[in-house]
Amino acid sequence: MAIPTLRPVERVIHSQPASAGTMPVRRALPDGERRSVGPWVFLDHFGPMRVVEGDAGVGPHPHAGIETVTYLLGGRNAHRDSAGHEGIVTAGGAQWMTAGRGIVHSERPLADATGEVLQHGVQLWISLPRALKMMPPRYQAIDAGSIAQTDLPGAKLRVVAGEVAGAKGPAQTLMPALLAHVSVEPGATATIDVAACHEAAAYVIAGDGEFGPGGKVSAATGDLVVFANEGGQLRLANAGAAALELMVLGGAPAEGPLVFHGPFVMNSIEQARAAEIAYRSGRMGSLA
Repeated sequence: MAIPTLRPVERVIHSQPASAGTMPVRRALPDGERRSVGPWVFLDHFGPMRVVEGDAGVGPHPHAGIETVTYLLGGRNAHRDSAGHEGIVTAGGAQWMTAGRGIVHSERPLADATGEVLQHGVQLWISLPRALKMMPPRYQAIDAGSIAQTDLPGAKLRVVAGEVAGAKGPAQTLMPALLAHVSVEPGATATIDVAACHEAAAYVIAGDGEFGPGGKVSAATGDLVVFANEGGQLRLANAGAAALELMVLGGAPAEGPLVFHGPFVMNSIEQARAAEIAYRSGRMGSLA
């Protein structure tokens, strides 16, 4: 039997402090040397932290040319947008909003049954393919109970999008994409198959890990481990005394060129300027 090939690590990106609305965050994408992993072009990690009830969170703001994905690790989050979508996500669930040609939305934390307001999660953006940059907005509320789960040796896997180890995520994707939450037990090593044509990375939510063949690359909380664009499995080893929590992401490469302009990610400067004009002239709608 052939020994499975393991993907080497290309680089480790150390997230940088930033802010999103009233929340301090760790920002891992985009990076000066790496603007995307697969179609994923943005990654913010917020919390864990307690906030004051009534905190505005991230107030009304626009997006265009992307999908925004908020995966909650703790707390409750409310979504509203100018297309009339509303939803509440709880820990283990996700909100997947397609901005398309343009939308205004807001997200704010809610108190749980005990009255506490906890925020902990990851927000990502996925760049839409060129042909769908101007599609109508849509929204998917992904309940925690609908997310596919499976056990691997020494690890638990929750798949939000794509298919891993026979578990298929509930998200309806417009680009070939993978998004999964992996929990690796202390002392254990997990391996994940990813299509050879797909890019892949693992963001360390919590813990200490060793990655790649021989576990030669170490990474800790706040690091994004980017694997080389080669075929083979992702090796995820827990080098700490507590669970290693990871967000594994990837997929087909983003369709470029990528033009970042604040909350818009388009394929040309002209598209980005048009999105800015559409927002400022009210054509993306508004939220009270």
